[in-house]
Amino acid sequence: MSYKSSTRSLVIISILFFIWGILFCMNDILVPHFKALFTLSYFEASMVQFTFFGAYLLISIPAGKIITTYGYKKSIVFGLLVTATGCLLFYPAGSLKLYSMFLLALFFVSSGIAIMQVAANPYVAILGKPEGAASRLNLAQAVSKSGYAIAPYIGAFFILSNIRPSQNTMATFSPQQLEAYNASQASAVQTPYLIIAGILLLLVLFVHKSGLPNIKEETTTDESFLRSLKKATQYRRLVFGTLAIFMYVGAEVSTDAFFISFLSNKHVAGLTETAAAAYLSHYWLCATITGFIGFIVLKYVKPAKALTVCGVVTLLLFSVCLTSSGSIVPILLVAIGGFISIMFPTIFSLAIEGLGDFTSRASAILFTAVVGGALLPPIQGLIADQAGIRISYIIPCISYAYITWFGLFCTKNLFKKSNQKLHYEQAIQ
Repeated sequence: MSYKSSTRSLVIISILFFIWGILFCMNDILVPHFKALFTLSYFEASMVQFTFFGAYLLISIPAGKIITTYGYKKSIVFGLLVTATGCLLFYPAGSLKLYSMFLLALFFVSSGIAIMQVAANPYVAILGKPEGAASRLNLAQAVSKSGYAIAPYIGAFFILSNIRPSQNTMATFSPQQLEAYNASQASAVQTPYLIIAGILLLLVLFVHKSGLPNIKEETTTDESFLRSLKKATQYRRLVFGTLAIFMYVGAEVSTDAFFISFLSNKHVAGLTETAAAAYLSHYWLCATITGFIGFIVLKYVKPAKALTVCGVVTLLLFSVCLTSSGSIVPILLVAIGGFISIMFPTIFSLAIEGLGDFTSRASAILFTAVVGGALLPPIQGLIADQAGIRISYIIPCISYAYITWFGLFCTKNLFKKSNQKLHYEQAIQ
């Protein structure tokens, strides 16, 4: 593939990263919105994240098979269609005012994104020289983070813009007034998701007609595919990397899901939800900027060392953030966004390095670990309900501690490419 063709392909894939960055971060707006609308506990509200990221556990392995059968481009188009379907389902969910219907819509949205991510991440990794895979993935993820930065403004404008009455005021509402208010709050989520659905359908046509090469790996039977999938787990870096992805996504989603509630807490920063949403946008803007910096830095610094340093700094920032209060807390949380931005793509590139034609299988395994975003937020929600939201942030702290260890592991156990390939080839025989 020529340099010009690779660059054009990377630009097209980056657009997809941007769109699903918006969809990822919109969940952080939905959590406090649904919590108030349906009178949910922190644990019940965390079902938004459980449903969204739980889909990865069910979809990622089948997505790997879809990619080996139909290729990367066709798999991406299929994922776009599934995601658009989920966005369209927000309309009947808003009309019916059913929390379960919203969760079903999110499951479809997430399933489509899972298919696209299982295809797009290794696709970006193979669009150039292997040694530049981490750098390219960081560039794509930085574009995705820019979508994260925009999403809070979209959510705040469409969903959180209406001033929520106090509990005392709502207690004076007549049944008809309460019904009308709840209907308006439920329908507030319809417009942004319908707009996104339209954009996704346009992207289907764009990607289908684009010159994006439909790269396919060597075809295998179902039996050999499952066998190679099982044997791939014998690759230690992949196993540890899978757990690191689990921890990272769980930590990121836990941090984001309770970000607005945390800063709104009167014992922490006492901000309004709209002001807290603005800081969430700053958080992802910081992540976007450092993501682009990471794209450059990782051309010169070994990814494992960069991951270790970012892990240590993140833990230090969290330790100060969780023992402080007032205006310093939002600033510290925003700073954390700057140091976690390189983690996912760096972990991913380290885990799949040297796997050759088995990259899509490894990618499928890694993306099942995104289920961490489904499992850890409910745990944090339970802790928040029982011990307070500040104490609940011990969950992301534990996760980032493991990621720091993974960085150290890779730093001290960097295999030469020939040894990595030999190790894996021996494992699958």
